[in-house]
Amino acid sequence: MSKWTMSEYKCYWRGVNRDTKVAVAFGMVAARRYGTDITLWHGLQGKGDPYRTLLREGITALLNSYNSFQFSYHPIGVVQHMNLALMGSTRSVLLTALHFKRANSGAGNVTCKFTTCK
Repeated sequence: MSKWTMSEYKCYWRGVNRDTKVAVAFGMVAARRYGTDITLWHGLQGKGDPYRTLLREGITALLNSYNSFQFSYHPIGVVQHMNLALMGSTRSVLLTALHFKRANSGAGNVTCKFTTCK
């Protein structure tokens, strides 16, 4: 996750950009939970409760899915899992965040290979 917030890796933001609204990237279910003004960049800073954790890990998973065909989730799958979690219980939110975190950490030996943008 931390590399997505570093300016030297900004060229890897594909499919969406830092100013894309969470509501645009994830749809109406996410808009109801997070509002219509929060950006993906702001969502990456989230900590402190299960829903912010899910948002941070979901955004990271979305970005990873746009950058690696071998990533555990396809972009549409990230959105679907995110929305299903948001419609479920707090436990569902935490489990989905955990699954995203594992995938984002390279579970299955798939990691993003970043080099500094030129």
